[in-house]
Amino acid sequence: MSGEDTRGGSTRRTRQPIGDDRLKRAIRIVRSAWHDLPTTHQRLLQNIGAAQWNVVDRPLGAYVDELLRSGGYDPLTVAGQADLDVALGVWVPPLRLILVDAGHASFLGTDEPTYEAMLARVAWHEWGHALSVQRASSDDVAAGERLLELAPSGVSGFIRGAGYRSREYTHELVAEIYALLMSRRRRGQAGQPRWLHDEIYELVRRTTGWSQ
Repeated sequence: MSGEDTRGGSTRRTRQPIGDDRLKRAIRIVRSAWHDLPTTHQRLLQNIGAAQWNVVDRPLGAYVDELLRSGGYDPLTVAGQADLDVALGVWVPPLRLILVDAGHASFLGTDEPTYEAMLARVAWHEWGHALSVQRASSDDVAAGERLLELAPSGVSGFIRGAGYRSREYTHELVAEIYALLMSRRRRGQAGQPRWLHDEIYELVRRTTGWSQ
Protein backbone atom coordinates (compact mmCIF):
# COMPACT_ATOMS: atom_id res chain seq x y z
CA MET A 1 0.00 0.00 0.00
CA SER A 2 1.28 3.46 -0.84
CA GLY A 3 -0.47 5.39 1.91
CA GLU A 4 1.42 7.17 4.64
CA ASP A 5 0.71 7.56 8.31
CA THR A 6 0.88 9.88 11.25
CA ARG A 7 3.00 7.78 13.54
CA GLY A 8 2.44 7.80 17.25
CA GLY A 9 3.99 6.06 20.18
CA SER A 10 4.27 2.35 20.70
CA THR A 11 1.02 0.43 21.06
CA ARG A 12 2.71 -1.61 23.79
CA ARG A 13 1.16 0.84 26.23
CA THR A 14 -2.10 -0.46 27.62
CA ARG A 15 -4.92 0.28 25.23
CA GLN A 16 -8.42 0.61 26.60
CA PRO A 17 -11.65 0.93 24.60
CA ILE A 18 -12.77 4.55 24.66
CA GLY A 19 -16.51 3.83 24.61
CA ASP A 20 -19.28 4.98 22.33
CA ASP A 21 -19.63 8.48 23.82
CA ARG A 22 -15.96 9.34 23.38
CA LEU A 23 -15.92 7.83 19.90
CA LYS A 24 -18.91 9.98 18.93
CA ARG A 25 -17.07 13.00 20.35
CA ALA A 26 -14.00 12.08 18.30
CA ILE A 27 -16.13 11.94 15.17
CA ARG A 28 -17.50 15.40 15.96
CA ILE A 29 -13.96 16.72 16.48
CA VAL A 30 -12.76 15.44 13.10
CA ARG A 31 -15.91 16.74 11.42
CA SER A 32 -15.22 20.15 12.96
CA ALA A 33 -11.61 19.94 11.74
CA TRP A 34 -12.92 19.32 8.23
CA HIS A 35 -15.24 22.32 8.43
CA ASP A 36 -12.30 24.45 9.62
CA LEU A 37 -10.53 23.84 6.32
CA PRO A 38 -10.78 26.67 3.80
CA THR A 39 -13.45 25.92 1.23
CA THR A 40 -10.86 25.87 -1.55
CA HIS A 41 -8.93 23.16 0.32
CA GLN A 42 -12.06 21.08 0.74
CA ARG A 43 -12.62 21.30 -3.00
CA LEU A 44 -9.04 20.27 -3.73
CA LEU A 45 -9.42 17.26 -1.44
CA GLN A 46 -12.70 16.34 -3.10
CA ASN A 47 -11.06 16.62 -6.51
CA ILE A 48 -8.27 14.20 -5.59
CA GLY A 49 -10.64 11.80 -3.81
CA ALA A 50 -9.37 12.48 -0.28
CA ALA A 51 -12.50 13.97 1.28
CA GLN A 52 -13.82 10.72 2.78
CA TRP A 53 -12.79 9.94 6.35
CA ASN A 54 -13.64 7.67 9.22
CA VAL A 55 -12.81 7.64 12.92
CA VAL A 56 -12.35 4.28 14.61
CA ASP A 57 -11.31 2.85 17.97
CA ARG A 58 -8.92 0.12 16.92
CA PRO A 59 -5.34 -0.22 15.63
CA LEU A 60 -5.27 0.71 11.98
CA GLY A 61 -3.14 -2.13 10.59
CA ALA A 62 -5.66 -4.95 10.69
CA TYR A 63 -8.51 -2.59 9.86
CA VAL A 64 -6.83 -1.24 6.72
CA ASP A 65 -5.94 -4.79 5.72
CA GLU A 66 -9.60 -5.82 6.04
CA LEU A 67 -10.75 -2.85 3.96
CA LEU A 68 -8.21 -3.53 1.25
CA ARG A 69 -9.13 -7.20 1.05
CA SER A 70 -12.84 -6.44 0.91
CA GLY A 71 -12.21 -3.94 -1.87
CA GLY A 72 -10.27 -6.45 -3.94
CA TYR A 73 -6.86 -4.88 -3.37
CA ASP A 74 -3.64 -6.58 -2.32
CA PRO A 75 -3.49 -7.16 1.46
CA LEU A 76 -0.94 -5.55 3.72
CA THR A 77 2.17 -7.43 4.66
CA VAL A 78 2.68 -8.36 8.29
CA ALA A 79 5.26 -5.57 8.52
CA GLY A 80 2.84 -3.14 6.89
CA GLN A 81 0.16 -3.97 9.42
CA ALA A 82 2.63 -3.53 12.28
CA ASP A 83 3.65 -0.11 10.96
CA LEU A 84 0.04 1.05 10.79
CA ASP A 85 -0.76 -0.33 14.23
CA VAL A 86 1.39 2.46 15.71
CA ALA A 87 -0.18 5.13 13.50
CA LEU A 88 -2.64 7.72 14.75
CA GLY A 89 -3.96 8.30 11.24
CA VAL A 90 -3.44 7.22 7.67
CA TRP A 91 -4.50 8.10 4.14
CA VAL A 92 -5.24 4.98 2.10
CA PRO A 93 -4.97 6.03 -1.57
CA PRO A 94 -6.56 2.92 -3.15
CA LEU A 95 -9.65 3.45 -1.01
CA ARG A 96 -9.56 7.25 -1.16
CA LEU A 97 -10.09 7.20 2.58
CA ILE A 98 -8.52 8.87 5.60
CA LEU A 99 -8.66 6.97 8.88
CA VAL A 100 -8.05 8.25 12.41
CA ASP A 101 -7.54 6.01 15.45
CA ALA A 102 -9.37 7.87 18.22
CA GLY A 103 -8.34 5.32 20.85
CA HIS A 104 -4.60 5.38 20.16
CA ALA A 105 -2.39 4.93 23.19
CA SER A 106 -0.87 8.38 22.60
CA PHE A 107 -4.18 9.92 23.66
CA LEU A 108 -4.33 8.12 27.01
CA GLY A 109 -4.52 10.48 29.96
CA THR A 110 -5.06 13.64 27.92
CA ASP A 111 -7.62 16.19 29.05
CA GLU A 112 -10.46 17.10 26.71
CA PRO A 113 -8.92 20.29 25.19
CA THR A 114 -5.64 18.45 24.54
CA TYR A 115 -7.45 15.47 23.06
CA GLU A 116 -9.43 17.72 20.74
CA ALA A 117 -6.32 19.60 19.60
CA MET A 118 -4.34 16.39 19.01
CA LEU A 119 -7.14 14.68 17.12
CA ALA A 120 -7.77 17.69 14.88
CA ARG A 121 -4.07 17.93 14.15
CA VAL A 122 -3.97 14.27 13.08
CA ALA A 123 -6.81 14.88 10.64
CA TRP A 124 -5.21 18.04 9.25
CA HIS A 125 -1.92 16.18 8.86
CA GLU A 126 -3.58 13.46 6.80
CA TRP A 127 -5.40 15.93 4.56
CA GLY A 128 -2.16 17.86 4.04
CA HIS A 129 -0.37 14.62 3.30
CA ALA A 130 -2.92 13.59 0.69
CA LEU A 131 -2.61 16.96 -1.05
CA SER A 132 1.18 16.72 -1.06
CA VAL A 133 1.20 13.21 -2.51
CA GLN A 134 -1.08 14.30 -5.34
CA ARG A 135 0.34 17.77 -6.03
CA ALA A 136 4.04 17.81 -5.14
CA SER A 137 6.41 17.48 -8.08
CA SER A 138 9.12 14.87 -8.48
CA ASP A 139 11.65 17.65 -7.89
CA ASP A 140 9.92 18.49 -4.60
CA VAL A 141 10.17 14.87 -3.50
CA ALA A 142 13.82 14.66 -4.53
CA ALA A 143 14.55 17.77 -2.43
CA GLY A 144 13.18 16.17 0.73
CA GLU A 145 16.49 15.86 2.58
CA ARG A 146 17.47 19.46 1.85
CA LEU A 147 14.01 20.77 2.76
CA LEU A 148 14.15 18.92 6.05
CA GLU A 149 17.37 20.77 6.87
CA LEU A 150 15.43 24.04 6.48
CA ALA A 151 12.55 22.94 8.71
CA PRO A 152 12.10 23.85 12.38
CA SER A 153 14.11 21.44 14.53
CA GLY A 154 11.02 20.04 16.23
CA VAL A 155 9.45 19.13 12.91
CA SER A 156 12.60 17.70 11.32
CA GLY A 157 13.42 15.78 14.50
CA PHE A 158 9.96 14.22 14.59
CA ILE A 159 10.12 13.14 10.95
CA ARG A 160 13.60 11.67 11.25
CA GLY A 161 12.76 9.99 14.54
CA ALA A 162 9.65 8.37 13.09
CA GLY A 163 11.75 6.38 10.66
CA TYR A 164 10.37 7.70 7.40
CA ARG A 165 12.31 7.03 4.21
CA SER A 166 13.97 9.97 2.48
CA ARG A 167 11.47 9.88 -0.40
CA GLU A 168 8.71 10.45 2.19
CA TYR A 169 10.34 13.51 3.77
CA THR A 170 8.68 16.11 1.54
CA HIS A 171 5.18 14.72 2.02
CA GLU A 172 5.60 14.41 5.78
CA LEU A 173 7.06 17.90 5.98
CA VAL A 174 4.13 19.40 4.06
CA ALA A 175 1.67 17.45 6.23
CA GLU A 176 3.25 18.56 9.51
CA ILE A 177 3.52 22.21 8.49
CA TYR A 178 -0.02 22.17 7.12
CA ALA A 179 -1.34 20.86 10.43
CA LEU A 180 0.59 23.54 12.32
CA LEU A 181 -0.72 26.28 10.03
CA MET A 182 -4.28 25.01 10.48
CA SER A 183 -3.80 25.09 14.26
CA ARG A 184 -2.64 28.70 13.99
CA ARG A 185 -5.60 29.52 11.75
CA ARG A 186 -8.02 28.11 14.32
CA ARG A 187 -6.44 30.44 16.89
CA GLY A 188 -6.94 33.41 14.59
CA GLN A 189 -3.31 33.70 13.46
CA ALA A 190 -2.70 34.30 9.76
CA GLY A 191 0.25 34.73 7.46
CA GLN A 192 3.66 33.10 7.35
CA PRO A 193 5.04 32.40 10.83
CA ARG A 194 8.52 33.78 11.50
CA TRP A 195 9.89 30.33 12.28
CA LEU A 196 9.00 28.93 8.84
CA HIS A 197 11.52 29.13 5.99
CA ASP A 198 10.30 30.88 2.84
CA GLU A 199 10.96 27.86 0.62
CA ILE A 200 8.93 25.54 2.82
CA TYR A 201 6.10 28.04 3.07
CA GLU A 202 5.98 28.37 -0.72
CA LEU A 203 6.02 24.58 -1.06
CA VAL A 204 3.04 24.30 1.27
CA ARG A 205 1.22 27.06 -0.57
CA ARG A 206 1.81 25.37 -3.92
CA THR A 207 0.87 21.84 -2.86
CA THR A 208 -2.05 22.53 -0.53
CA GLY A 209 -3.46 25.78 -1.90
CA TRP A 210 -2.60 27.62 1.32
CA SER A 211 -3.26 31.33 0.87
CA GLN A 212 -3.64 32.72 4.39
